[in-house]
Amino acid sequence: MKRIVLVTGPPGNGRDEYIKRVLPELEKSGKVGYHHVFEYMQKIAPYHKVPHLSRENIFDLAKATLDQIRDEAYRKINDSIQGSSNEIEIVSTPATFRIKPWGPYLTDRVDGITLTHLTQLKPTNTVVIIDDLLRVRENMQVDPRWRKMELGLKELAEWRNSAIEIVEDYSHTNPPYDWIIFPKEHEIKTFVDLVLEKKPRVYMSYAITGKEDFAAIERFANKLSQEFVCIDPGTIYDWDIVRAYDDAVEKSATGNISITTKYRSGAKTFSNVPLNEVEDAIDLIRTQIVTRDYFLIGSVHATVVYHRDRTPSYGVMCEVIHSANVVSRPVYVLYPHKTRLSPFFEHFVKKENLVSGDLPPETLEEKIIQKMKDDSPSWLTIPTCHHT
Repeated sequence: MKRIVLVTGPPGNGRDEYIKRVLPELEKSGKVGYHHVFEYMQKIAPYHKVPHLSRENIFDLAKATLDQIRDEAYRKINDSIQGSSNEIEIVSTPATFRIKPWGPYLTDRVDGITLTHLTQLKPTNTVVIIDDLLRVRENMQVDPRWRKMELGLKELAEWRNSAIEIVEDYSHTNPPYDWIIFPKEHEIKTFVDLVLEKKPRVYMSYAITGKEDFAAIERFANKLSQEFVCIDPGTIYDWDIVRAYDDAVEKSATGNISITTKYRSGAKTFSNVPLNEVEDAIDLIRTQIVTRDYFLIGSVHATVVYHRDRTPSYGVMCEVIHSANVVSRPVYVLYPHKTRLSPFFEHFVKKENLVSGDLPPETLEEKIIQKMKDDSPSWLTIPTCHHT
């Protein structure tokens, strides 16, 4: 079965850089085609009397001309896909752009994909790649195309929101499109497993704001990834911005602040971030922490909670309720203690899906993963997932 994967997201989030790292690994599973929409548009543009289409001048085109070139690019991509013998086809484009309204552009939003394009492509999955806001901000400050717009955290959060919204809006078709938000901090192997869809997807819930044992969280995530596509909300670092802002408020700080993020490749400090820029964006950033995780839960097959600490977590509790009550996803909980969790928590988790006790955590981890493997054939799965 040919797999057509539309990979999109906001500009400046490293989408194509990530895809190019993925392609060699995907090619181990079959022939892969890669289609960059803008490159197709550049080849088509001369036939519309635009000899040198570039990232810098694309929005100088009349909107009608831009739409014609873009629509023709999608038709050519679709023709290429239909005529190929590839098992996997990757189509890449930004979901939306923000520009300064002028002439034929009556609003500041230009969409990179439309429902017509999706209907043509019929993707088996649509992946919205996002990156950490601070890292995107840094990229935009040195990018020749975007640096003149002087984009702050609020604008970048709005771009990310628009990219997610457009894909989510289009997902409500008949039949619905399968889609997922994918933080690019995830391992390449996770993306490959997501594209191949031979493993069920699980969302790993845990307290990000408390004193969790993150070494144990990482160990458990690695174990989960052997059997499932493990989506880890800790791979996007908005909480670092929230914590830094709260700390600045507590200290009555003014001017600029520094924010340190511990990426998988190592810690990085973003210095001289204006506090008023953070304050301008903080409400939207806080809201996205919640809505993004809810969207993630709705795009997986089950939620698994690693409840290392006895202390309750607002976030974990909300994610459990959303999983069970809103999107009908089974919830599994690992609780390495003799005592029981709150009756309010247990109300949303089937007793047989709760693994607890004073056994070594590694033993409990293996036990809950085996339970999930045994149950997975009966999960309410996304139709395009093919379990093995």
